[in-house]
Amino acid sequence: MKHLLALIMIIVATGAQRLPVEKTKRLPLQKRHVTLASPREYLKRALRIDPKTGEEVLYDPKPRIELMDAKSGKYYLKWIGYDGKEKVVIYQRPDAVDVIVSTSVVKSSTGQYVYQYTVQNLATGGGYLRDFMVQTLTSDIALSTLPTKIDNIHIGRMSDNIFEEGKWIAFAPLPPRPRVNPGQSITFQLSSPSPPGLVMCRVDGGDLGMYGVGEDMPQELEDALPYRYGAMPSGYTIGPIENLKTLSLAERANYLLKLLPKFKELGWIAPDALPWYAQNLSRNHLAVVRDHAHRDLNEGKITTEILAIIEAIP
Repeated sequence: MKHLLALIMIIVATGAQRLPVEKTKRLPLQKRHVTLASPREYLKRALRIDPKTGEEVLYDPKPRIELMDAKSGKYYLKWIGYDGKEKVVIYQRPDAVDVIVSTSVVKSSTGQYVYQYTVQNLATGGGYLRDFMVQTLTSDIALSTLPTKIDNIHIGRMSDNIFEEGKWIAFAPLPPRPRVNPGQSITFQLSSPSPPGLVMCRVDGGDLGMYGVGEDMPQELEDALPYRYGAMPSGYTIGPIENLKTLSLAERANYLLKLLPKFKELGWIAPDALPWYAQNLSRNHLAVVRDHAHRDLNEGKITTEILAIIEAIP
């Protein structure tokens, strides 16, 4: 009898324990991790013309890449110059930053969606944040600073065909504004009448230019460097998508439903919260979903990105 009572007490105590609530955790933007290595094959350089033979006198430039600092992504690019002396320039990778992007949206009284992007340069990174770029899928965008007026921020449209479809907007802090160093963050803003949906974003970190040494480096060294735009950390956020305005309520709910697995992958929704949204979105219970989303945001089960998309559904 005593053993039975003890067993019952254990079962009751175990049942009374609450399982920990699963929380959201945004993922940092992803990197390609391109390896830099010295050229295995290269051409000798023409030093001069032999006045007797009229032929080029060649020499070995010995181009090579040496790691300077792994955390900051800095490398020495070295070669023997035309004067016979070693030349050195310093190159910094554009992915030498660890970044998390979080986005919130507020609809103004004029019907504009105001997007605020907070870009956090994590302390684990080795470089300062130079640029933030966001994809927009709309023809109507208003570029603006924050209401508090952030000075020395460059905001502009990027050239077409650099990245995926759409118009990309670039934000860059400019001197004399302090750099956004590891452990710091900055917030950018744009406005559009188009509602939020899933879009891509990229960041760029560290020094872009390389100081000259009086001559061009061997072409093989330049070819060994990664393509700047392709090496940038990239990921997802939310941004204005024009064609969402033309979708019916059921189509908007279905759009959100299809994105739920991606939201889970990005850490925007707690795994235990996803089934509830899948069930209610599939039934078009949008009013219920909207009310529930506010509670889930407060409890850390969804992020501001998901709430923004839900609230934009009329």
